[in-house]
Amino acid sequence: MAHQTLFDSDEPEAPTNRPAATGRIREWVSRPYARAILILTVVIGFVLLPLAWLILAAMNQTGAPASPIMEEIEKTVFWFTIVSIPMTAFVFAVLVYSLLGWKRISSDDPPMQESPAIRTNRTGTIMWTVVSSVLAFFLVVWGMIELAAITANSYGTIPADQQPGDEQPLIVNVTGQQWVWTFEYPGYDGATTPVLYLEKDRPVYFNVTSKDVIHNFWAVELGVKIDANPGAATQTGVTPTKAGVFNVRCAELCGLHHAYMETTIEVLPKEVFAAAMREMGGGKTS
Repeated sequence: MAHQTLFDSDEPEAPTNRPAATGRIREWVSRPYARAILILTVVIGFVLLPLAWLILAAMNQTGAPASPIMEEIEKTVFWFTIVSIPMTAFVFAVLVYSLLGWKRISSDDPPMQESPAIRTNRTGTIMWTVVSSVLAFFLVVWGMIELAAITANSYGTIPADQQPGDEQPLIVNVTGQQWVWTFEYPGYDGATTPVLYLEKDRPVYFNVTSKDVIHNFWAVELGVKIDANPGAATQTGVTPTKAGVFNVRCAELCGLHHAYMETTIEVLPKEVFAAAMREMGGGKTS
């Protein structure tokens, strides 16, 4: 039987001069363009950092947060912005350097040799996998915790007559139709208003429906946003913690005048709210 020679083998010869994974990373970082990208990443990251506070300032221009739910939403927006800044800064750094540093070759020297593929760099692959997994784990855990907090603050899974507190929550039937909102208060002789009146620090429970097409009830500064479906009722709740005038908008494209389907929320102290209900013809019945 003939002996199989090296040249008869189907297996490729293992490389004998490949540098260690850590060495390849050091070699890459030592390149001028890599250092420039890393420096740009740090600079752009610091430039983008104030965005976390600027976004909150923009969200608060109309009076938010006016409920615990909106406080949780703002906290989530703030920390997600902070976490996303390093990745965003790196992408922008590569973009900027690509436009300015690699726009032309200004010498007769040939370009640097191509770097080894990332897929063959065990250290790089492990780093990428670990960082991605940690980020994904953070987002999932944060999302689950915030979802539980928002659900607890909205009492969305608890019947209205079993919600916590010494005083029963305010029940409001919300009806959307092209292109107005109507609010009915069953506990106040069924009084109906085009403006949403709420009592400060009193839980409110919304029964939301529609008379025609799908709308979306969005109490902006309260952090409440839920579909209004024709022929069905959806429920959610909130506890207003700040007196003032806030906004209700439709957040579902519902026809020609969708953009004008808006009204206001007036969150009032207890005595003022009771007086407003009496003026609307709603003597308290429950």
